[in-house]
Amino acid sequence: MKKILVLILILAIAFTAVVFAAPGDTNDPIVVLSYLNDRLNALKEEFKLDEIPLLLKKVDDLSSTKGSEGSTRLEVVELFGGERLIAGAGTELILRGGKAYVIGSELGGISNVTAGKDFVAGMEFVANHLMIVPRDDGRGAYTDDYAIFMVRGSYEIIKE
Repeated sequence: MKKILVLILILAIAFTAVVFAAPGDTNDPIVVLSYLNDRLNALKEEFKLDEIPLLLKKVDDLSSTKGSEGSTRLEVVELFGGERLIAGAGTELILRGGKAYVIGSELGGISNVTAGKDFVAGMEFVANHLMIVPRDDGRGAYTDDYAIFMVRGSYEIIKE
């Protein structure tokens, strides 16, 4: 019986500290909204989280540009007889239709990632193969008739 009374007395003392704690005090087990707001604002300032919407807008602006550095969209590009597509470094090309040939440079050709081979100047593009231009040195594609590509990255069309 004495053990039960001692246990009840200990529990009563422990709960009185919680019951008589001031709101927002370190002994108060309930989290107050103002505390959360203050803590979140401090974290926003510390990690500069207010700048995230501006950064997201910049990413959207970059992804909406066509044929420029940093473009993340695949763009459909048509080439007609006598036109050349000159691609920038890292540009991805996929031939979707027609017939096109590789424009290489002194340093090599275009990497056919699908086949795992280097396509040098004059080789014919393979339809639906991912081709990546390694350098910004005039590499690209040309056609004598008609070709349609999906392009991601920077490029320019030159008419002869």
